[in-house]
Amino acid sequence: MKRLLPLLTAAVISTAAAELQQVPGTNVYYSYETDAMTDANESYVVIAEVNDTSAETTLAILCRQGKPEIFLNTKNDLLSVEDYDMERSPNLMYRVDAQQAKTIPTTVTTKDGEPDYTTLGFDVPRTQILVTALTNAQQKITFRILRKGASALDYTFSTRGFKDAWRGVKNCK
Repeated sequence: MKRLLPLLTAAVISTAAAELQQVPGTNVYYSYETDAMTDANESYVVIAEVNDTSAETTLAILCRQGKPEIFLNTKNDLLSVEDYDMERSPNLMYRVDAQQAKTIPTTVTTKDGEPDYTTLGFDVPRTQILVTALTNAQQKITFRILRKGASALDYTFSTRGFKDAWRGVKNCK
């Protein structure tokens, strides 16, 4: 987990003045930031996956134009080049605590204009579903990526500390 801070800093922080905070005793990090010209909330929350000791798998909630955007960033390829080219992103199953699993679609992403095979995004309605799931979870949320032509991948995120971080970024408002 020692590599988490530099990874988060490099991947998410938009200004040198940003202050990354960890919710004590958790793998949840956040930073409250506003745009200097528009005062728009440009904060973020990042949750590290519980089984990834290299901290290369995270769930990132970015505040953009007063609304959250969610990205699942992993160390594994989540889709093939062919799937990306055809904009066929995998479905994601999620399970809050011990509740019944539900399935939602994902979207393909880019990084610096190039395909990003290790990150999935979500459209606005699915983002709101996931924010609600994170807020309501008592212990954890588990994701299963249903990759086409490859084995499924499971990721577990502890939600302990998420509510504190979410309040810390003013719910992206």
